Amino acid sequence: MRNWKLFVGLLMAFALVAAACGGDDDGTAETTTAAPTTTAAPETTAAPETTAAPETTTTAAPLPPLVVWADDKFGAVIEEVAQPFTEETGIAVEITVIDFQDMREQIVTQAPAGEGPDLFIGAHDWLGEMVANGIAAPLDLGATSANFAEVALDAYTTDGNLYAMPYAIEAIALFYNADLVEAPPTTVEELTATCDELGDAIENCWGIQGGGVAGDAFHNFPFVAAKGGYIFGFDAATGFDVTDVGLDTEGAIAGVAAMEQLVADGYIDPIDEDDMKQLFIDGQEAFLMSGPWWVNTWDEEGLNWGVTTLPTLEGDPLTPMVNVRGFYVSEFGENKAIAEEFLLSFVATDETMLALFEADPRGPAWLPVVDQATGFEAFAESAANGLFIPNVPEMGAVWGALGDQILGVRNGATTAADAMTNAAEQVRTAVEGG
Repeated sequence: MRNWKLFVGLLMAFALVAAACGGDDDGTAETTTAAPTTTAAPETTAAPETTAAPETTTTAAPLPPLVVWADDKFGAVIEEVAQPFTEETGIAVEITVIDFQDMREQIVTQAPAGEGPDLFIGAHDWLGEMVANGIAAPLDLGATSANFAEVALDAYTTDGNLYAMPYAIEAIALFYNADLVEAPPTTVEELTATCDELGDAIENCWGIQGGGVAGDAFHNFPFVAAKGGYIFGFDAATGFDVTDVGLDTEGAIAGVAAMEQLVADGYIDPIDEDDMKQLFIDGQEAFLMSGPWWVNTWDEEGLNWGVTTLPTLEGDPLTPMVNVRGFYVSEFGENKAIAEEFLLSFVATDETMLALFEADPRGPAWLPVVDQATGFEAFAESAANGLFIPNVPEMGAVWGALGDQILGVRNGATTAADAMTNAAEQVRTAVEGG
C-alpha cells in the first residue's frame, strides 16, 4: 500500500506552489527621472518612522471532491469508507446512487462531456466499450494485485493494461434441495439418476434459466463450453480474436446436443424463470443451476438448500461464464490519481471487501476474505474453472443471437446443430458490420 498521507501532501504542496507562482508578478516597471534643480537645503527634520511591509499569504485552492457513482447496494459501504478518507485528507467524497442497469449508458454519455464521476462500479464485459471510448483509465495495483483472483484481473485486462479493480466474481453453480437430495451429484449421470428416483414426487427435476419465452446465453453457456465450444478465440498475449467464432464448432454443437437430449428426456423442462424459482421454493424441483444472487431468497424462504460445483457431462466439466464486477477510474475525471489511491488505501482492505460482499453476496474477488464468505466456496471454485465473458464490444452481438437460438433448443423448436450454426452466422455478420 502506498503512503497515502505523503501522496496527498505532495498534491497539496503542488497546488500551493502553483498558487504562489501565479501571484508573484505585480507588473511594476522601473522609471528614470532627471535630477532636480539645486535649491537651498531644507530644514532638517526627523526621519519618518519605518513600518513593516504587510505580510503576503498564499493559500492553495482546495482539491475538488472525489465523485463516485455506485448502485444502491454499495452506496452505504462507500459512504462509510469515505468518512475516514475525508478526515485524513480533507477531500470530500460525493456519492451518486445510480441503478446498475442504467450505469453503463450514463457513463458513456456523460463522462466525455465532463459530467461523469472519478470512480464508478461496472462489469468487466463493459471494458471493450469503456476503452474504445477512452473512458477507462489504466490502473497500477502494484503488489496489491496478489490479493485478487487471477481470473478477475484477467477479465479487466486488455492489451497488457488493467482497467479496473475487481471486488466480486459471478459464476453459476448447482443448487439442490437438501430435503430431496441426500448427496450432491458430481456428474450429470448421477443427477439424472436422482431425478429418476424422485420420479413423480416432484414436478420438475433440473431448472436452468433460458426456457419459456426468454433466452439466456449466460446460464446455458456451460453446455456450449463442455465439449470445447467457445465464443471468440482467445490468446493470453493478444486477447480475443473476434474473427474466430467458435459457436458452430464440433464441440459447441456436441455440448448443446447433450442439452437437447436432456430436454427431450424430460430432465430439463422449458419453464421460465419465475416458475423455476417458485418450484424450487415449493420443494417441487430438486436442482437449480444459477448464481449466488439467489442465496438471500432461499434463506428468506427458510429453505434447506445446498450448493455444489457444476457436474461433469460425460467426463467433461460444464464450464460456466464468469462475470466480474469492479471499480473503474474515469479518464475524464478530475481526480484520477486520488481515485486510484482511494481504491488502494481504503477499498482494497479486508474490512471493505467483506462489507461489499455482505451488501450483495457474490463470490469475492479479494482472496483474503474468501474463507469468510461462508457458503460461497462452490461459486468461487466454479469461477476458477470458468471462462470470463469476452471483454470486447463485439460481445454485444452474442447475447441475443446465442440466447435466442438456445431458447429454440430448450423449447424443442430447433436442433442443436441448426441453432448453433445460426447463432455463429449471426455473430459473424454482426462482427463484419453486416
